[in-house]
Amino acid sequence: MRRASATLATLVAILSTTVWAQDPKPVKALIITGDAVKAHNWQGTTKALEEILGASGGIKVDVTSTPSKDLTDAKLDEYDVLVLNYFNTAEGSPESKWSDANKEAFLKAIKEKGKGLVVVHHASGAFANPNWGEFEKAIAGGWRYKQGFHGPPHEFTVKKTDFKHPITEGAPSSFAHVTDELYSNSLLPPGSVVLATAYSDAAKPRGTGKDEAVIWVNHYGKGRVFNCALGHDVNALTDPGVKTWLTRGTEWAATGKVKKSAVN
Repeated sequence: MRRASATLATLVAILSTTVWAQDPKPVKALIITGDAVKAHNWQGTTKALEEILGASGGIKVDVTSTPSKDLTDAKLDEYDVLVLNYFNTAEGSPESKWSDANKEAFLKAIKEKGKGLVVVHHASGAFANPNWGEFEKAIAGGWRYKQGFHGPPHEFTVKKTDFKHPITEGAPSSFAHVTDELYSNSLLPPGSVVLATAYSDAAKPRGTGKDEAVIWVNHYGKGRVFNCALGHDVNALTDPGVKTWLTRGTEWAATGKVKKSAVN
């Protein structure tokens, strides 16, 4: 009896160890923020992003509003994915400014070390005037100076494209999006794959009459890049459809796959 008990205890210990070893570590994400044009409430949208990604259960989120201090090789090595909710302005605090060393560490983390990158809405317009060309490549384009534009915020439908991708497998085929800015004429560098579009109604102010790219992916060196043009404000970001795309896109950028089921 003692021998059987010992054998059972050993088996339980082995199984427990195996389960523990297979338990995936959460993705570690760093939201980079701290400066934005006046039309964007970075404090509110950063909080919303933190809650959206943290609610997935598989992503641990930290935030820096002082990139001048935290965009370093050592700090960025702690994370799997970087989430940009940032737009540099002349009025930003000194702590929000990126030095040349900060810029180098940011690019190296993605291109050479394979960190994922998520670009949210207005962040694709950062460092566009004057244009920082390497940043433009790293973020897979988007709203760039004298190219991107939008009309008045309005409701529109977001539609998934036919391209098969780990992000799209659990994302909604379409959803009626709440009032948001619909970016038009976004820059899509070579290699960009559009995963979702929205029709820009020509009958509306500045409408193009075309399906405009609103979500796409690309690579920058070893890093995976997810660019989401949706999410002008908290209400737009917390739209269930956008939350699903953001969560799935962040997981893919960090790991190359998506394990969480879509939540609509």
